[in-house]
Amino acid sequence: MKDKSTEMENTTSVAEDKTVTPKELVIEAREKEFAAVKELGSAFLTMAKERWSVRKFKPEQISDTHMSRILEAGRHAPSAHNNQSQRVLILQSDEAIAKVRSVTRWAFNAPTVLLVCTDLTESWKNVDGHDSGEIDAAIALDHMMLEAWECGVGSTWVRGFDEHIMHKAFDLPSEWKVVAIMPMGYPLEKAHPANFHFTRKEASELYRFL
Repeated sequence: MKDKSTEMENTTSVAEDKTVTPKELVIEAREKEFAAVKELGSAFLTMAKERWSVRKFKPEQISDTHMSRILEAGRHAPSAHNNQSQRVLILQSDEAIAKVRSVTRWAFNAPTVLLVCTDLTESWKNVDGHDSGEIDAAIALDHMMLEAWECGVGSTWVRGFDEHIMHKAFDLPSEWKVVAIMPMGYPLEKAHPANFHFTRKEASELYRFL
């Protein structure tokens, strides 16, 4: 017969061991998570691989439900010191859309355009003078872009405009810096990825373990 006390000892997890530290509990939980993702596949990674920039849109406006989800994703984006300096204008009115199209031709025919800025009075500054505001806004934009795809909403990241002209056109506060715009909407049936979109560099070119 097996020694039951030994059997119990061998099957005791880190979580059941009262001598372990909170850090060890976190490590055990993470290892279980990673094992599950490896076995089942990552839904996020699949989405990240499948998403492409949409530049042709249906005229119908994004639904309130989908718009709320997209904006909520941006609200929960991480930011330096959690200062949350991103500021976003949701351009949907005929006047606002005409205005942004007058500044850049890369607003395309999107029914919604996000004008993404950062408030430089709220962004975190490092001791070397680096301002994290643009990075904060970029992370929020990426969150919104990916949630949009989950909702069936296409989008594309655009920085093809004169920042000063854009700033003046929308009479933005002086402390705001324009980071990018994101035209978005439901993709037209004939929309397709750019020919080079799925061309990716090898991981060995991008990453280096030290």
